[in-house]
Amino acid sequence: MKALNKFISAAAFALLFAGAVQAQAPANDDCANATTVTCGQTVTGSTLDANIDVAPACGLTLPQYGVWYRFVGTGQAVTLSTCNATTNFDTQIGVYTGACGTLTCVTGNNNDGACASGGRKSTVTFTSGNGTVYYIWLTGVVASRGNFAMTVSCAGGPVAPANDDCANAVTVACGNTVTGTTTGATSDAVGTCTTALGTAPGVWYKVVGNGGTVTASLCGSSYDTKIGVFSGTCAALTCVAGNDDFCSLQSQVNFNSTNGTTYYILVTGFSSANGAFNLTVTCTAPPPPPTGFDECAGAINLTPGATCVGTAGSNVGATQSVAPITCDGFTSNSALDVWYKFTATQANHVVIVAGATGFDPVLDVRSGSCTGTTIGCADATLSGQTELENLTGLTPGQVYLVRVYGWFGGTGSFTVCVTNGATSLAVDPSTGVEEALFVSVGKQQVGEFFPNPTQYDNTTVKVYAPQETLATVVLHDNMGRLVLNRQVELFEGVNPVELSIADLPIGTYFASITLNGEVYRRKLVIAH
Repeated sequence: MKALNKFISAAAFALLFAGAVQAQAPANDDCANATTVTCGQTVTGSTLDANIDVAPACGLTLPQYGVWYRFVGTGQAVTLSTCNATTNFDTQIGVYTGACGTLTCVTGNNNDGACASGGRKSTVTFTSGNGTVYYIWLTGVVASRGNFAMTVSCAGGPVAPANDDCANAVTVACGNTVTGTTTGATSDAVGTCTTALGTAPGVWYKVVGNGGTVTASLCGSSYDTKIGVFSGTCAALTCVAGNDDFCSLQSQVNFNSTNGTTYYILVTGFSSANGAFNLTVTCTAPPPPPTGFDECAGAINLTPGATCVGTAGSNVGATQSVAPITCDGFTSNSALDVWYKFTATQANHVVIVAGATGFDPVLDVRSGSCTGTTIGCADATLSGQTELENLTGLTPGQVYLVRVYGWFGGTGSFTVCVTNGATSLAVDPSTGVEEALFVSVGKQQVGEFFPNPTQYDNTTVKVYAPQETLATVVLHDNMGRLVLNRQVELFEGVNPVELSIADLPIGTYFASITLNGEVYRRKLVIAH
């Protein structure tokens, strides 16, 4: 009898233990984890371990246990059906739009009377809006559960999305995710943007830069995507960044934005691939502007001296106060400027910007107001070298303004000082070494590439030639393969030699610049 009791107790324990183990619910048990389906697809699944859902009835009869799917509209008529031999329970299908927490019924079906496999299976048809997201609830009547197969079929040609061309690009704000489809779109003839674009259907979005880094990601999309980012106008686009296969077969790009600039984003695919996608745009905050001296009114005071006593500065995060000037024959496209001032103690002073890190500085000295007359400027040296301006005819006791900014929007750190007398030599405060002014040397020189690393379509290297001549620029990749061979004509003085690198992939490159028989070797890093 005791043995029997032991047997019964063990059996009861086993039953209790089995009941305590909860079956694993399907991955798409709730709307938030809906599985994406597309035209022509048949999906199989089960509601046996699904939990009870709460959703609008949508013409359904006492729905309870179900699983969820997601469909991005193509502009076609869409038919969803469980009318097949695989389905073994009394199904219902509901179709919704909106967010998972606030769904709106589109249509639903309980019984398909025409179903040859049994009238208790379901078929529903609706006309989809191009790019509209639909949530599909496959459930049963009351407590009915089981296995199923659901077919997704689309009829009629897909309608082109509203943002099929650049002129109708849809605005997406930083921090937002938009869904869409390239099915039915046309291809866009935009050439290359670091990866081949223009062969697959594409749609357009746009985002306004905030001065920080912008990330545009297609990770998690349903097909093999490509992405390109452009600035300019739709009629004259300039490549900023592009990518193919960042996250598996999907794409993502990062680029440094200019505050207020509109960037156009092309979502397309590999070869002729098209389908549904998620585009997420995130933006990092721009660097904080310099305190006070970002604007002329907060100019930092410099004290002239017999030697150069450098004051450390930076224009990282600065904004443009006054338009860039033409100096030494060069005109920048922007002037992210910071301001200094000094009181003249004699008729001659020298203003020096030295130790520039990561950018090519421009020096602008003004008399009078912040928008007053430029009495001296310097933009003839190479990136990172010293800029020096001899000032004569100054009025002792008068305050003069000194503006420093980077050529073509460049930013970085530097030191600035004012010395007495006129000189062609500048002392680099970081080393204490006198450094000859570039244009006064009379000897040919080649600077560094700027910007470097670069995320743009072009990079520039300044070359000083004592007389008119020709130079040859050869570029090899890190495997030693020739990727560029160009001959350029140089005039006497400083020449900005611009290279187009839009078609070159991310990587490190090595340049050989031959000038009058001398070879100058430089490294270039492309990060777009």
